[in-house]
Amino acid sequence: MTAPTTRFDALLLPGMDRAVGHARRWLRDVLGREHPCMDDAALCMSELLTNALRYTESGRDGQIRVEVAYSARTVRIEVIDDGRAATAPHVAEAAELDVSGRGLRIVASIAKDWGTEPRGDRRAVWFEL
Repeated sequence: MTAPTTRFDALLLPGMDRAVGHARRWLRDVLGREHPCMDDAALCMSELLTNALRYTESGRDGQIRVEVAYSARTVRIEVIDDGRAATAPHVAEAAELDVSGRGLRIVASIAKDWGTEPRGDRRAVWFEL
């Protein structure tokens, strides 16, 4: 029996709103449209990127690094921001009519696992599918 081959790719993005769409297109090129985790990976990655842009220095003329490790059946994505968020990433409570506050709840409900890790002054938020 052959063990699945894990591949790795990374992307460095400027801290601007259009970076999210660019990252989704990049992920589609990396994983391929037919990968079984493609749609869920793109959604979860988009939520993490949006949070990094909104709540960290990445969205204030900073950068975001996206790393993906994947095989034919699994995906792990890390979004590494420039840090200095007021709070650590956490699943927030959002009221029914709130227009934001559900990003990490979406990630937590879709991903097999997710978490955060400090990276010096930066922070990585990751998920696995």
